[in-house]
Amino acid sequence: MARGKKIPSKIFKKILTEAKDQLSLDANKASVFKHRGIRGDRRAAAIASFFRDHLPERFCVAQGEAMDCHDNQSGQLDILIYDSHASAAITSSDDNVLVPADALIAVIEVKSILTQDELDKCYASASKIRKLRPYKKGRFVSARHDGGNSPKDAYRCLFVVFAYETNLGEGNWLKKEFARLQKAADIHKVDVDFIDLIMVLNRGIIRPDSEKGKIETVNVEETFLDFYLNVINFLNRELPRRQPVDWQIYGSRSSKDWVKTT
Repeated sequence: MARGKKIPSKIFKKILTEAKDQLSLDANKASVFKHRGIRGDRRAAAIASFFRDHLPERFCVAQGEAMDCHDNQSGQLDILIYDSHASAAITSSDDNVLVPADALIAVIEVKSILTQDELDKCYASASKIRKLRPYKKGRFVSARHDGGNSPKDAYRCLFVVFAYETNLGEGNWLKKEFARLQKAADIHKVDVDFIDLIMVLNRGIIRPDSEKGKIETVNVEETFLDFYLNVINFLNRELPRRQPVDWQIYGSRSSKDWVKTT
């Protein structure tokens, strides 16, 4: 059965267009700050706010880190999305959370300007996500394209890069951007599809796994619409595969300290 329509819903498109315009406005407001960290934090906060407004309530959107029961940690993540029905945060402080990898469903790294150096950092971060072991012995894997089912211990964590601009010119942008994606992946000796989606506001969108992309032309809102639909559809597909966190795996299973009371 065919999915979607040739012409998207006008109302739905209008709402997403307004959201995209608000992101651009927030980015311009952030540009008055000289400190790069402040600018980056404000722009990441704008994306986080967008998703809080446009995702079902069970999805929590925050910044912070993820960890597994083996004490592997992801490092700082601009935005992480986790299932609040599966788990609460392990701890939270100063607007940062620490969540179990078992509940982690998506990561979004936010960049003011996409450069080779920033892509290198993104692949380093994606590599740390792949080293996490959800549900003790599980693993995060790339998307399948052969129509088969993933192993029971394999889960997906969508890794997205959202950039407001790129330092590459418009000419032949898709091929040039993909080439440096591949270069960054090669540096870290990982597959290029460790990153699932690249969105550059007002430029276009790339799906590294299929080596395809879309450049914004006349309908400049449609790539942002595609970006949002890619994220929400992934979350809804992955959610049924997740179980509540078994907190026992984060503790000791030894029973030697337990004694009878009678």
